[in-house]
Amino acid sequence: MTTILLSVDTKVDRANEQVESITTLPLDASKTTVVLYHVFRGDDGEADANDLKSVSAAAERLEEAGYDVVVDQSHGDAVRSILSKAEEIDADIISLAGRKRSPTGKALFGSVTQDVVLKSERTVLLETTES
Repeated sequence: MTTILLSVDTKVDRANEQVESITTLPLDASKTTVVLYHVFRGDDGEADANDLKSVSAAAERLEEAGYDVVVDQSHGDAVRSILSKAEEIDADIISLAGRKRSPTGKALFGSVTQDVVLKSERTVLLETTES
């Protein structure tokens, strides 16, 4: 059994690119669980990852491809949350969508993707976009 932690933001196009990269991996979909995971920045008790278009679009495409899909969420520090969830579910792969930024942009705004890649001992599948 393979477990993939697919960390989803709110952008549907990025979620679709992540799904595309997962569905092209040499995996048996019937033996793979994909955990769609969104980290909310605030602590809004009403927030539900299932209500995000990016999550519902990714879930639909993955289920159509034969994957078992679980939706989960948390709030707070994205890097810490992603790494903790990966550990909790013993993820074989962490899927992230990054944005191409200049070194200055990374220094000023930080990069969740960069921090997860550097701090994780798990395989990280990275899709990068211009936006």
